[in-house]
Amino acid sequence: MIKVLFVCTGNICRSPMAEALFRQKLPENCPGLASFITASSAGISAIEGSPATYSAIQTMDLWGIDLEPHQASLLTPARLRDADLILAMAREHLLVIGRLEKSALKRSTTLKELSAQADKLSSRLGEDAVRGEGQAGQRIKSALQVMREIHAKEEFMADMHSDSSDIIDPIGSSLRIYIGVSEDIDNSLDAIFPALFGRAPETTAPD
Repeated sequence: MIKVLFVCTGNICRSPMAEALFRQKLPENCPGLASFITASSAGISAIEGSPATYSAIQTMDLWGIDLEPHQASLLTPARLRDADLILAMAREHLLVIGRLEKSALKRSTTLKELSAQADKLSSRLGEDAVRGEGQAGQRIKSALQVMREIHAKEEFMADMHSDSSDIIDPIGSSLRIYIGVSEDIDNSLDAIFPALFGRAPETTAPD
């Protein structure tokens, strides 16, 4: 099983939305891979069992996703050790990941940074769709290796000096801001899917 972990602060808006959108997109972007790729989320200062914010629930409803059952989960070293790919919502989360489980940094970046490097990853790794759990796992490892090469002189696999690596925290903001954040997450996911798993096979419309 390949495990993707999304990380934010309270695990009540950004990372749950990212997890939910990833789950929604997986079958469409990666036919045949959904049975062995799982997504989860956690927060660096989450209060266990807290529900998603009402605005996050409203926002995901616009995407046809029910976020009401979500319960916040605290990020732990064990969760970090267990994940194959860790996608933080902002640079501050990478700092905490490094303190909790330093070895996890080699599997951690921000969602926005991975999105920004997606074209380089596809160029290096090719665009053929991966097939099977073994290929998918190797492709993720190869993508992380390329990310480490890009950031070879840095401790973190992200531009720690620019907010371009961050998805803004909408907590306490209007529904319009939440929707904008969800669109930012959605666009980032659209970019990373082909980088991580190759291009989805073309589907031929019936006559």
